[in-house]
Amino acid sequence: MFKIKQIVTVPGKAVFTRAFLMALLFAFMVLYFFVSNKIIWILYLLYLGLILLSRMKLTLKPELITILVTLPLLWGLFMSLNSDFYHFVQGFFYLSIPVILIITGFQISKIFTAEQYFLYLLKIGNLVALLFIVLTIFRAGFGAFISPYTQSRFVVASGAPACIISLVIAAYSEHFGLRILKTSGARYLSILLNLTAIYLFASRTYWVILFLFIFFFSIKTMKKDKLIFYGFLIIGCLLLMTAVINSRTGLTFQNSFLYKLVWSFTEIRVGNLSNYEDINTYYRGYEAYKSWITFSEGTFLEKIFGGGYGKLVSLDTEVLLDGKYWSEVPWVHNGFFFILVKQGVLGIIFVLIFFWRIIKTGMKGFNDLNPLKQFSGLFLLGCAASMFTANYVVCALFSHEMAILIITIGFLCGGILHDTLQYEPATHKN
Repeated sequence: MFKIKQIVTVPGKAVFTRAFLMALLFAFMVLYFFVSNKIIWILYLLYLGLILLSRMKLTLKPELITILVTLPLLWGLFMSLNSDFYHFVQGFFYLSIPVILIITGFQISKIFTAEQYFLYLLKIGNLVALLFIVLTIFRAGFGAFISPYTQSRFVVASGAPACIISLVIAAYSEHFGLRILKTSGARYLSILLNLTAIYLFASRTYWVILFLFIFFFSIKTMKKDKLIFYGFLIIGCLLLMTAVINSRTGLTFQNSFLYKLVWSFTEIRVGNLSNYEDINTYYRGYEAYKSWITFSEGTFLEKIFGGGYGKLVSLDTEVLLDGKYWSEVPWVHNGFFFILVKQGVLGIIFVLIFFWRIIKTGMKGFNDLNPLKQFSGLFLLGCAASMFTANYVVCALFSHEMAILIITIGFLCGGILHDTLQYEPATHKN
C-alpha cells in the first residue's frame, strides 16, 4: 500500500463519503445510457482519482491480480510504437478499462464494509431498474411489456448488470444472515422491480448472467434433490423450446428472442462467410474468424505480445455497424479474440490466470464457515462466471456496461483474499 501525505482531511469511512461515492457510481451507470463511452472512461478515471485523494492511499493488493491486468497494458505500449495516434488512443481506451475498474474496486474495499457495499448495490440496482422501466414506457409505451424484444430492446440501452446484482442480493442475502432489507415486502418488491427491468432488456446475455448467479447460489441454498430436479426441468424446457422453434416458420433473429436464444451458438460460431446477408446475421462469428486471420498473419513477436493498441481487424468487406460502414474495426465482440489481436498469446494466458485466480478466491469464500464470506465468495464466483461468459460475446472486460461487475470483483478480491472483509451489522441509515 502506498501512502501519500495528507493534504485535505476527508474521513474515508464517513457516512457522507460512502453515500457520495455510491451516488457517483449510480450517476455513471445512468449516464452510460446517454453519453459516449469515452466520457464515461474519463469519469471513472476521475472517480478513481477522487477516491485516492480522499484516502491519500493507493491499494494494489492482491498484487498478482494487479500485475495480471496491468502488465499486458505495458507491453502493449511497446508493441504500439508504429500505430497512428488516433488508433493508439482508441486501443488504450479499451484496454485500460479493466485496470481502472479493478483498482477502483481495491480502493473501495478499504472504505466500505461488505454489508455496506451490498446495501448500496441493492439501492443502486433498484434505482437503475426503476429509471429503465420509466424511460422504456415513456419511449416505447406499454406495448414494450407485451413484446420487449421487438418493442423495447435498445430503446433506452442494452441493459444494466446492476439490476441483476440487486435482484441477487435481495433474493439471497437473508439466507446468509445479512440484514440488508428490513421486511419481506421490501425484498419481494426489489426482486419484482429488477426482474421487470431484466425482462425489458430482452437480452440473452443478461438472462445468462442471471442464470449463472442463481446457479451458484442454488448450490449453497438448495437441497441436492431439488437442485437435481430443477436442473433436469430446465434442460427439458430448453429441449422442448428447441423442438417448438424448429417446427415454426417465419421466426428469425430479428423478430424472436427465443429463436435467437436457441441459435446463439450458431450465431457466435467462428467461421468464414462469403454471403453478405450471412455476415450480417452471424456477424460475431465472422468477426471472430477475421480476428483469428489478423492474428495468424502477424509476426512471431506479434503472435506472442500482440499487435498493440492500434492493431485493427480487417473484415474484407464493408459492414454497417452503429450507423457507419466499417471495413476495419478496432474492437470485436469476442473479448478473447480482442486480447489475442491486441496482446497476443501471452495476453490470453494472463487473462486465463486472472479468471483462475478470481475463481480460486471465490472458492475460498465459498468454503469458509463465516456466512458473510460464503455470500461474498458465491457473489465473486457469479461475477467471474458472468464476466467470462459475457467476454465471449460482448467483450465484457473492456466495456463500461459491465463496470459494476468489474469493480465488484476488485472489491471482493481485495477483501476475501487478504481476510479483510469486514462485518458490521447494517443500521439502514447509510
